[in-house]
Amino acid sequence: MTMSLDPVAVGAREQAGQGDGGRGDGVLRDGKLVFAFAGQGHQWAGMGRDLLRAEAVFRAAVERCDAAIAPHTGWSVVDRLTRDDARPLMRRTDVLQPTLFTVQVALASLWRSWGVVPDAVVGQSMGEVAAAHVAGALTLEDAATVQCRRSALLQRISGRGTMAVVELPAAEAAALIAETGGKAVVAGYGSPTTTVLAGGHDCVDAVLARLEATDVHARRIPDTAPSHSPCVDELRDDLRAALSGVRPRRAAVPMYSTVTLRRIEGPELTASYWVDNLREPVRFAPAIRQLSCAGHGVFLEISAHPVLTEPIRQCLEHAGHRGLALPSLRRNAELDALRASRDALRALGRTGPARARLHELTPYQAAVMPALFARQPS
Repeated sequence: MTMSLDPVAVGAREQAGQGDGGRGDGVLRDGKLVFAFAGQGHQWAGMGRDLLRAEAVFRAAVERCDAAIAPHTGWSVVDRLTRDDARPLMRRTDVLQPTLFTVQVALASLWRSWGVVPDAVVGQSMGEVAAAHVAGALTLEDAATVQCRRSALLQRISGRGTMAVVELPAAEAAALIAETGGKAVVAGYGSPTTTVLAGGHDCVDAVLARLEATDVHARRIPDTAPSHSPCVDELRDDLRAALSGVRPRRAAVPMYSTVTLRRIEGPELTASYWVDNLREPVRFAPAIRQLSCAGHGVFLEISAHPVLTEPIRQCLEHAGHRGLALPSLRRNAELDALRASRDALRALGRTGPARARLHELTPYQAAVMPALFARQPS
């Protein structure tokens, strides 16, 4: 599946003021802003390092997450983000997911420091945990508990299956699953033309083998456990017990659930909700349609690399709605990606008074900052 690396506009001619009497920009200016938190799959070696060095707000948020996560894991997120030798460890679900959660929470803090405040949030799979915290429904400590205990349990089944993305509508993907034995499942509705599958290695391999001889693109999602499938069933009771102490509260920002397709009030985000979040299919595409129909027209992806901008574009286009999807970061171009998206949001009047400036390091800063952020091996 080809993912867009640049801002994605739907109905670009209209948004540029062509063909609609100049009203296109008004559609986006009036549309509400959504923070869209990606699930696993946007990771890359070196993510977050430029921002740790250049942006104090991002760094402070990472350190707060580190303090909340370390009691559960016994290791430092800052170490995992800054150490070159941490890459093999990042292949473990119980290391990768808390680290991605940290990057997402810190990115949301950075955007807010620039006056970019969401009117709603939505999360894909594990991205719902960061979304719930940013919405105000979970404290940072409770969100860290959910993310760390969820990923620790997933590690138990990490070798038993996998996940893949196929460029097929869900109905066609389900039919193909049935033709190949019926043991894989539809684990996520990514867009009208992309579907996520999950199951045992043999089951998923059988589907991918059928697609190899066609023009249908398919790929495995790296370093994943078979979430959102029957493989998770054995974890239900343990996860419910592990999260029994979580105390959700009323959300300050609307959260649209990709589990229930309902607007989350907050108190329902108990242990049972997070069990369903791990077991049920991710209804991302229907949730984007709900948001679009409710007047949300600008979507800012909160991730280390764009994986949602293209599915969002497809969802908006399929619904016949105008909209804009922007990335936060991009592999090996973090600061450039942030600048481009912040400029686009500023052009739409979406940024408030800046309390922090995205800046280039001077040669001296570039030379000394790696030493300032060095950590001893844990």
